[in-house]
Amino acid sequence: MAAVVKSLRNNEGADAWAKEIQLDGARPWRLTFDVPHRTGSARTLALSEFAHCRLAAEVKLHGFDRAVAHDGLGVPVVMAQNDPRRVAGPFHPPNGEFLPATAVLEFPAAAPGQPAEARLRFYNPLVVSELKMGRHSQPLAENLTAALQFSLTDSTLDENGPDKLSPSASGEDESQLFFLNRYDSTKVPVVFVHGMRSGPSVWKNAVNELFADPKLRRRYQPACFVYPSKLSIPASAARLRELLKASRDRLDPGHHDAGFGRMVLVGHSMGGLLTRMQVIDSDSDFWRSFFTASPEKMAGQIDAKTQRMLKEGLFFERQTNIKTVVFISTPHQGSVLANNGILRTLVKLILFLPKTARQRLKALTKLPAVFIHPTLRSFHDWGVEGTENLATKHPYFIALARHPAGVPFHSIIATRGKVDYRNGSDGIVPYWSAHLDEAASETIVPYPHGCLEKPGTVQAVMKILKGTR
Repeated sequence: MAAVVKSLRNNEGADAWAKEIQLDGARPWRLTFDVPHRTGSARTLALSEFAHCRLAAEVKLHGFDRAVAHDGLGVPVVMAQNDPRRVAGPFHPPNGEFLPATAVLEFPAAAPGQPAEARLRFYNPLVVSELKMGRHSQPLAENLTAALQFSLTDSTLDENGPDKLSPSASGEDESQLFFLNRYDSTKVPVVFVHGMRSGPSVWKNAVNELFADPKLRRRYQPACFVYPSKLSIPASAARLRELLKASRDRLDPGHHDAGFGRMVLVGHSMGGLLTRMQVIDSDSDFWRSFFTASPEKMAGQIDAKTQRMLKEGLFFERQTNIKTVVFISTPHQGSVLANNGILRTLVKLILFLPKTARQRLKALTKLPAVFIHPTLRSFHDWGVEGTENLATKHPYFIALARHPAGVPFHSIIATRGKVDYRNGSDGIVPYWSAHLDEAASETIVPYPHGCLEKPGTVQAVMKILKGTR
């Protein structure tokens, strides 16, 4: 079977993948394939939709605690389509599709005088776990980690955002929401939101463990939000809000899919603040935490696009289809380190700020000081830039405290193993800032701030998703 898969490389990308391949040998064989599925949750993947097919066993894994794989019927492979012309579109992974599959040869009865025929099928192990052989069922072989090696470790997804981007009504093209696998109308989306100077690759072990549990992978489908963390928190939260709504309108236009009505958001650090702003109403508190002038008075001072960005970021309503939120090392009251102006400046120098955001920031910093909240007048950029947003003395956190999350939420807090964790810190966010009294559960993990790939953090997320916490 492995030899048959390897032989496909001689025809990669050829039209033959859409039809059949003749295999010569002691006896000629005609190898046929499935055609693409247009609707529903596909049990099989069509070879013709992909540019590459490689054995999962040949993929070298990096950064994963384990490979989610086991033996069985067939051979695990990675189906890859990294031609941007064929995978372009909203909510697709920016670097192309990398999907797990299990190759199985099936042999129909041979017709007299005709070449023997075999059908090579690529089963989707996220949908199919076993095949019926006669009276009995046989488990499929699978390797769900190999595909993640490509889809979650590409450097173009980290720090500076993805290379290929879709237009944004908010004016910030440098952010994107994408599903790691093809959208499945039967499953609940779980959206992972990274923190400052990070990217989707930090979620590799969490996604891998989600796939490792048969019940979780039947219930959930992972998605990632990537954004430039130097952008202001309200602006990035507005972009996330915009894309969450757009993804449902595009993938579930009738809003009939139950999964989209029970979405889960998991956010780390700054990403946790972005997720919190999806499940609260703003009223006018967030506007007043930045500006003393009304939106109408501000309109004469800034261009229309900057006005729109401010209104979308500072006036918003809770998204009622989000039912659960998980906060990981989230500074709900800010970070003491961000109070240090010199440190803020050093961090800003190594972070990426999109061109459009630079233009908006420049327009805002030219506003008269009397328009700015008094506390923010001592900030270098009037407190509207992402790193400045995290200072504990920023009025943004006063506004945030007035609006508790409108859904059940869970807190995972890192304290570097301190016995007296209530007076501890993860090195960036102190316990008192990450703690919220209203949490449905609180899990303390003995790690520093960058705790996402640690087993204790991953297992805490899995327990929440299982509904046991």
